[in-house]
Amino acid sequence: MITLAEVLDSQPLSAADPVVRSSVPGTLERVVRWVHSSEVLEIAPLLRGGELLLSGGEALLALPAQEQQDYIRSLAGRNIAALALQTAGQGAPMSEWLIAAANQYGLPLIDLRAVVPFVDVAEAVNRRVVNEQAAAHVVVDDASRRIARQITDRGPNLPVILEMLATTLDAEVSLTAPDGSPLGRAGSAFGDVGAAGPAGPGKDEGCQAVAGIVVGGQLAAQLTLRSASQDPFLLELAADRLSGILALALAQAFRPTPAQVADARLLESVIEGGDDATIRQLWLQAGLQPGQAAVVAVFRTSGRDANFSAVERALRLAGVNVKSHQRDGERAVLCAVARKDAHAARDALLRTARSAVDGSEAYAAFGPTVADGLRAHDSYVEAQETIRLGAPAAGEVLDAMDFLGQRILDSVPDPGFLDSYVESSLAEVLDWDRKHGTALLGTLLCWLDSGCNTTASALTLNVERQTMHKRLNKIQALLGGDPRTSGRLLTLHIVAAAAASPAPRPARLAP
Repeated sequence: MITLAEVLDSQPLSAADPVVRSSVPGTLERVVRWVHSSEVLEIAPLLRGGELLLSGGEALLALPAQEQQDYIRSLAGRNIAALALQTAGQGAPMSEWLIAAANQYGLPLIDLRAVVPFVDVAEAVNRRVVNEQAAAHVVVDDASRRIARQITDRGPNLPVILEMLATTLDAEVSLTAPDGSPLGRAGSAFGDVGAAGPAGPGKDEGCQAVAGIVVGGQLAAQLTLRSASQDPFLLELAADRLSGILALALAQAFRPTPAQVADARLLESVIEGGDDATIRQLWLQAGLQPGQAAVVAVFRTSGRDANFSAVERALRLAGVNVKSHQRDGERAVLCAVARKDAHAARDALLRTARSAVDGSEAYAAFGPTVADGLRAHDSYVEAQETIRLGAPAAGEVLDAMDFLGQRILDSVPDPGFLDSYVESSLAEVLDWDRKHGTALLGTLLCWLDSGCNTTASALTLNVERQTMHKRLNKIQALLGGDPRTSGRLLTLHIVAAAAASPAPRPARLAP
């Protein structure tokens, strides 16, 4: 494994005179799986974790304070190794509140005080990463071939297969049913499990990888790999790659119940956008009442653990009928609720989901409520779009209703048509910012996002309430009056969001 300390000491990066500005525990011991450079501000959804992200920083440091904090939060949610900003030539050091945001979200922040070619850093480090990862792929490929041969020649003997894995990976391997009951275990990389001793490190040392084993769209088991190694790459690769072949081994023993089959067929049709007649039939077969409203949530994970059973159980305890389906590493959850109680039920589900995923690697988004369950596909699509736009961090559950304005702007085929509306509404504010180097536009948008709450927006911008009032008074003078009495508050919010969002970046707009 390659640690952040080794990368900082490497010749290409040490030439940048790097300094760690944050105070995140264990920063130098973090494993770097890849070096990536990008100035794209919506890069978080494209990262998988473990990256050292190099950035010139100019676009980031030009953002308002809240948007810089959102950027830091989104990267931390992807579990990247660190963010390195090249401040050389910027004319100003990193702000204290940017460093505070990095500490708050646990993202190591590195200051590059001299200019170096990012390509040289990436090539030097990534060459080492590729060599190490290639060796891990060889190990996992060998294990996959041996398990396939075992299944073909002698049948899906789980104890033998688990022992093969334990020996090949030098790890402890366990398989448990969705309810937590053990299905098998092999190997002992830790001596006595859960205890420290001469045979191995303690329970909290080493690394672990977890993967759900899905058969027929249903979670059949959970695979857990634990090793004394501090580098999780081999175990995570094995968990990811071998979950499919282990599903073959479990397929003969795992038989979904008729109810599970009905649920899977309904959710597949909802995900794919089946026709009304098909969904109506599957709705009834799944035991749901006709005429019910529905809301669909999509759960994903920033780690390798695809077992969302605990979250699903919590949603069921909220008193609604829950159907779920796992596919491609994500769990789609359909909640059927009575139409008359739909609003209150959805609020309760959001609170329950947020409590259930808090502190975990899971994240999610809830789509809007649809009055007729036959339109559940619409709620599913909006949940997916909310994840794309919101880039949630681990442990976060987004509400599609908070992204309605952003979805509207994001769906505009030609954002350029808004330019005339921006100019007509905000010309004086934009001109003032250009001439005086102020950020009245960002202040206005923050105030609008807060529901025109002066105290809340002052806290967000980290300014005194009196300063906020002075800024708002200046904005109102430039706009020709208090926008709250103009009858065009929604229009102003839309154009402010559009003006503050450089293309192709989606605008941020509260509903």
